[in-house]
Parts: sequence; structure tokens; C-alpha cells
Amino acid sequence: MIKIILGSILGLFLLIVAILAFTLFGCFRKKTPAKKNVETELERMFPGQFQVLNSNLKMLDVMAQYKGNKQAVIGDKADPDVQFLLDWYKGTESAGFDSTTVMAAHERAKKDVAEARELFKLLKAKGLGNISVGVIDSAAYIQVYGEPTPDFRKQTLEILKSVLDKKPGRAQTSIFIELLEPEEFHHRYQDIIPSTHWKTGAGMQGEQMILSLNFKLGAMNIPELMRHWEINTGAKRLRQAQDDAYETAHAWAEKNLPKPIFMSAGGYSSFETIVNDEPAIRFGYPYYDKDFTEEEKLYSGNEAKGYVVGVYYFDQKVFSKLRRQEEF
Repeated sequence: MIKIILGSILGLFLLIVAILAFTLFGCFRKKTPAKKNVETELERMFPGQFQVLNSNLKMLDVMAQYKGNKQAVIGDKADPDVQFLLDWYKGTESAGFDSTTVMAAHERAKKDVAEARELFKLLKAKGLGNISVGVIDSAAYIQVYGEPTPDFRKQTLEILKSVLDKKPGRAQTSIFIELLEPEEFHHRYQDIIPSTHWKTGAGMQGEQMILSLNFKLGAMNIPELMRHWEINTGAKRLRQAQDDAYETAHAWAEKNLPKPIFMSAGGYSSFETIVNDEPAIRFGYPYYDKDFTEEEKLYSGNEAKGYVVGVYYFDQKVFSKLRRQEEF
């Protein structure tokens, strides 16, 4: 009986010693620092000032994901137009950036927005209608929403010239003009286009952009610039033009080329924008001397016999100057 009691006391004593030793060890053990992320670090450095609009732009970059390398879109809570990109690293003790990096990016973004607002104000004062303006360093982006008629395009350039000529020392020396579908106005953003719109790849307007014109700032020769408007080959309003051009090309081929002639509606076509008095684009439709099964039509290696080529004129909405050529 005494042995049992002594054994119990000894066991209890050893348990107490183990607990004390574990507690003492825990007090002196070096704690592993908590891993940081972009949200917590920004809030720690700049309480209440920024918000993370997108924490991982590099989601599709497999190597970046493997290394934990990420890129975030940061917005200024006090001024939503002010946005910038910030590289950071997941699973590190500092998230890979410091306050100096953040402050520098923030100041650049504020400067771009201030210059964009100035340009926007000047263009509106001269009567340019529904527009959005963005600035990135030495580049100015002017998006105009309306029907891109010849008069509309010319008026846009005349107003822009009157504004730019008054301030020859402007920091923006690369000018990018985009004419977009009227209903797209204020759909993605308001008067100012955040710089991250282009830096993230979202600046590709896709089917909403109709025409564009890019040039270096200098003596603006409007008649010459009018020859350089480019048709957006992905514009939604160009789809019907492509379908109509194919029908015209097919009818021309049936009449003018030796048989047999096989062409595929909705199949592969080539295009090339050209300099012209009005916006124009050259379409090339391949033709073959044999027909293909539906499965064979999916094979891109089918060798064309030649191409039926013509020019589509944007303002006239006609497809003309058709001819045959070996390659396109």
C-alpha cells in the first residue's frame, strides 16, 4: 500500500516537473514571426489610407506563383482615381516591400492623376464631349465616346490641337486617342482612367473600341493625322462588315477564278490596316481547289490555293478593289 502511494506521489512529482520545464522552455524559445501579407502590412504602415483592389495580378504566372511573387493593385481610399501597382511576396516576414516603396509609387500615381485632371478640364472647356482621360508618365490617353464620323474625328483632333498648342512644354509627348462605342461611356470608370487600367492589361478595350490614333507630340498636321486612324479589327461593329466582305469575295471568286473553288464562310481570314484618306482595312480570304470535311476545316495546316483580297472602307462601308494573290 505504501509503495502504491509513493509511486503515485513520484508520478505526480514528475508530471509537475515536466510541465514546469515545458513552460520555462516556452518562455525562452524564439517565437516564429507571423507571415505577412499585403493587406496587413499596408494597414500597419499606413493605417486607414489604402485599400487592396486586387492582391494577385500574377495568378496565371506559374513561376511567380511557385516563388510566392505577387503583384497587387492598391487604391487611395481618399481619392479612388489614384491607383498603383505594388510587388509583394507571400509567406515572408516583411511581405517584400517597405514604406518608402509605397510612398514613391503613391506620389507617382497622384502626379499622373493631377495631370490627367488638368488635361480633362482643358478638353472639356474646348467642347470635347463624352471623354475619359488618363496619364502615365509621358503618355496621355484620351478616350472619346461617340459615332466616329469623319467630322467627329476631325473635330476631336482640332480640339486636341488647340489645347496642346497652348502648352508646348507639356510632359506628355506620346498621345493615344481611342474612339469607343457611345454606350460604353462611364461604364468602367468615370472622367479619369486609373493608370492601372493599362498596367494590368485591362486597357485592351476589345470590341468596344472602334478606331484609334497614336502619335508623338509636335506640329500637329490634322489632314495627315486623319489618314492614320486605325480600325480595331476586334470591334463588334466590324463583324457584319467582315461577313459582307466574305460574301462579296466569294461571289467575285466564283466569277473570276478557275474552277473548282472552295471557300469557307466564317473560316480563317487575314487582315491588314492601311494608311488611307479614310480608315481602311485589307481583308484576305483563302480559297482552295478541294473541299474539306468539318473535321479537316479545323486543321490550320490546310494549304490555300491563293487569296481573294480587297479593301474595306470604313466610312463608305464598301469592300472593293478585289484581286487574287498567292499569299497574304
